[in-house]
Amino acid sequence: MIEEKTLMSVGYLEKQNLTGSYRGMRYLLRKQGEKDAPRLGVVVWPQPMNFENSAEESRTETELEFSKEGIRQAAQWLNEQYEAKREIWDSARL
Repeated sequence: MIEEKTLMSVGYLEKQNLTGSYRGMRYLLRKQGEKDAPRLGVVVWPQPMNFENSAEESRTETELEFSKEGIRQAAQWLNEQYEAKREIWDSARL
């Protein structure tokens, strides 16, 4: 299970993207949108490719509030994506 505390803070995400993986599922969290109204972009895709080399159609994305609450929601969304597409992630691990 992906926990909120492993996703870093808003301050960290202000400066750089966060990438990670969990049991065959890769993910990316990044600040996006307008400077005065930033959003938290969250993307998942199957291993083994990095984001830049993954096929766009293999990615699933959402956009959340760029805040501590948004990071909490991102952890929840990532776990939901893992459970919903577990067969994809399991086959990516082989």
